[in-house]
Amino acid sequence: MRGPRTTEPAPDDDADRAPGAVVVVPPDPRRRPARATPWRRVLVGVVLAAVLGGAAVAAAGTLVSQRTAERFAVEDATRDTAAVARAVVEPALRDAIADPDADADDRRRAVDALDRAVRRATTASAAVRVKLWAPDGTVLWSDEPRLTGERFTLSDEDLEALAEDRSDAEVSDLTAPENRYERGQGPLLEAYQAVHVPSGDPLLLEVYYPYDDVLASSASLRSAFAALAFGTVAVVLGLLLPVLLWLLLRLRSGQRDRERLLVRALDAETAERRRIAADLHDGPVQDVAGLAFSLGAVARGATGPTATALDAAASTLRGAVSALRSLMSAVQPAAPDRDGLGAALADATARAHAFGITTVLDVPDRVDAPPAALAAAVRFVREAVANTVRHAGASMVEVVVRRQDGDLSVRVTDDGVGFDPVPVLAARREGHLGTTLLRQVAEDSGGSLRLRTAPGAGTTWELALPTEADRW
Repeated sequence: MRGPRTTEPAPDDDADRAPGAVVVVPPDPRRRPARATPWRRVLVGVVLAAVLGGAAVAAAGTLVSQRTAERFAVEDATRDTAAVARAVVEPALRDAIADPDADADDRRRAVDALDRAVRRATTASAAVRVKLWAPDGTVLWSDEPRLTGERFTLSDEDLEALAEDRSDAEVSDLTAPENRYERGQGPLLEAYQAVHVPSGDPLLLEVYYPYDDVLASSASLRSAFAALAFGTVAVVLGLLLPVLLWLLLRLRSGQRDRERLLVRALDAETAERRRIAADLHDGPVQDVAGLAFSLGAVARGATGPTATALDAAASTLRGAVSALRSLMSAVQPAAPDRDGLGAALADATARAHAFGITTVLDVPDRVDAPPAALAAAVRFVREAVANTVRHAGASMVEVVVRRQDGDLSVRVTDDGVGFDPVPVLAARREGHLGTTLLRQVAEDSGGSLRLRTAPGAGTTWELALPTEADRW
């Protein structure tokens, strides 16, 4: 029987007679047929890359600006503290301020002199706290009187500044007990400088500055970096986009020209196929069919050996007519998107029918799939049936088409001799044709291919084709 069948078959009866399926081509959603260049995505990708690049430059600029602002602030605080130490504090220092055995009056006068000098200097500056330390960690003087006389542990940096007579600055640790009166004023920058009393003993001067200036400077530099980065991106995009658009339009125009040439070539090929099919139908096929009919009529009126010979000749001519018509179907096959998948698969199995193999088609009246998927299904069935005709020694071949799990499932089953799949599948690696064409259909369409066969158990090829529009 040949043609669509309306009854529902047992889907896996033939396949179940064979051993487990061999996955010839595994499903891979990343593999898909070649598609047109996504021009819009290219443009969006370029713009996004430029914006992200600008953001990366701005982020790097933010970090650099913060580091730069901190460095400038440290240098400024160090320089200002050194100037106050040399020009204001040291000239106002007296030995009594650091001498525990000094007379109380002398000590008070020393403190007053230092207090007047420091307050005049800090009134015109941004300093929020000043401390004068003895080497043992005692606060000898501070503009916060509650600290005077208290003793704390000096840090290693403070001791190095005393020993080396140098100045430095760092962000103040406001959690330390000696800084408890500075809390609530925001982050502070702490600068320290060694000073000396007239007798030459070293003391440590600490001056605290607001860190807000550092943050403000960092924000200003950050804004400048961001403006520079995004301004550069805007200029580059402004210069690059016209060139990119021009190149994309040229590429798209070239692609359209190639597509038009391909369509024309296919149209010309189709027209030539139709001409050849029409010539065959109107010429040799009609002549041979008429001759077969005439010989059959003569054979019926003859007797003896002559009748037998004429009848055999008529039968041979009828077989030639059938073969020619099958050839015409191959020359001008039905198009699945125009004539329907059933008609196209009927043409694809015509070769088996011509060789006396019973063909069974079980195809829905309507198959919802992209035209490219339908064309791949027809190509797959044609190649699978050709293999059956050449190698299987089968008496029947069945083609079943179904929608399954969102894919288009195409199964070709024969009752032939079957084969051992291991050497046949390995033949591809040795350069033989083997199952290459069937593999290529699955690989080119982004689908998967399974095989069930064994010696004496028939053969089942099953192709799963994606049906999503964005996969084609």
